[in-house]
Amino acid sequence: MKKQSDFRVLVHTPAELAQEHLQWAETIQTDPGIQFGISCIDKLVIPMRPGDLTSIIARPSHGKTSLMAYLARQEANRIIARDAKDREAVVYVTWEQSAEELETFFQADDQYSASDVAWGRVDLDIVRKKAVQRASVPIWVIGHGIARAGQMMPRMTPDTVLGAIETMQTDFGIRPTLMLFDYVQLIPIPNVKDRVQQVTEVPIRVKELALRIGAPAVVGVQASRDVDNKSEKIPEMRDAQWSSAIEQTSDKVFGLWRPWQTEAPDTTIELFGGEKFVVNEWLLVIRLLKQRGDRGRHTWALYFEPHFMRLAEIETRQEPSPEAIF
Repeated sequence: MKKQSDFRVLVHTPAELAQEHLQWAETIQTDPGIQFGISCIDKLVIPMRPGDLTSIIARPSHGKTSLMAYLARQEANRIIARDAKDREAVVYVTWEQSAEELETFFQADDQYSASDVAWGRVDLDIVRKKAVQRASVPIWVIGHGIARAGQMMPRMTPDTVLGAIETMQTDFGIRPTLMLFDYVQLIPIPNVKDRVQQVTEVPIRVKELALRIGAPAVVGVQASRDVDNKSEKIPEMRDAQWSSAIEQTSDKVFGLWRPWQTEAPDTTIELFGGEKFVVNEWLLVIRLLKQRGDRGRHTWALYFEPHFMRLAEIETRQEPSPEAIF
């Protein structure tokens, strides 16, 4: 009987669906969704909604984790502003870093950067004060922590992450409003030995998780080395390692490029069909590659300080959408 009850949750009668659709449309009218907080992007990108999957593709050190941490902090600030931190939170799931290392991104500000912490240059009295303040910032982390080394820990499969998030809800009464997964190629799938099949399965599992939890999900995706041979080194969807499942499952896909990592300093690059930008360590190029339900293919050159989580507008241009991309 319980199984039949579980299966029934998946069935929507015409009458139920009409009512559920009306509720969904009403929610969209009143809820702004998850945005970047940058006007040039927000006016062209549909806000992230519950169940959405957004993929961010980049080569290593080109800003995946920094941009995802920025999005986490932006949503945490919105939760605080609407006085909901006792019942809502951002959930950041990491396979790439320890919880302590990731925390430096959330605490970095004008007083010190993530690099300062890594070098051991930070006054510990400042860190202690930040630790007290941090308790009121609604960003929860799921991942391995150095402080818990030696303890028996479950393998972090998608089912394990779901169980951890459900524990947040049952034990603390906290509902995720945004989930971030860093990064997709490291997420293990049990009982699947073939690596290609594993990575192909991951976006599907994360999308299902977003739908079950009722929150948008953002995943970091590593681009292949082929991007390094391009003159304009913005990853396309085909540059994602084992890309077809990511391309098909994602509602939005972005490619990132930090020219400082690949080009000579103080030289110029051309974007938007001829506009020139000086290469410096703060220049970040973001390209929208796919947007379900509307036009994709927009490119923005932004000012980004990854160590301090600062993102600001420089310029925006709209590009045509080549059929080959879709």
